[in-house]
Amino acid sequence: MKKIVFVFLFLASINDATQAQSLKGDTIFMPEQFRQYHFQLEEAVESIHELRYEQSGEEIKGTLSPDGMRVVMENYKKGQRVKLKVEHADGRVEEVSKSPCFIHAVSYEL
Repeated sequence: MKKIVFVFLFLASINDATQAQSLKGDTIFMPEQFRQYHFQLEEAVESIHELRYEQSGEEIKGTLSPDGMRVVMENYKKGQRVKLKVEHADGRVEEVSKSPCFIHAVSYEL
């Protein structure tokens, strides 16, 4: 009986140790204020302008990916809808709005 209890406690401690090592829950590893967030665009664009929070109108620092398909934002406040103007290759300018459910944290491979 002691062996069974020992094995159970040993396995439980291994499980706790592996969960403690995960980066997902480690806020010290990547603080919220240094994270980048991104969203996909429907089609490739040439440039972006006026990237802002829809409700407050506050400007967001953001860049367009080299392929023109993603917008990467610095210091995004989670849960906020954003809007921006995109310029297509043919010169068309279109206003785009993205819900927070389409905005995700950028993950990096270590």
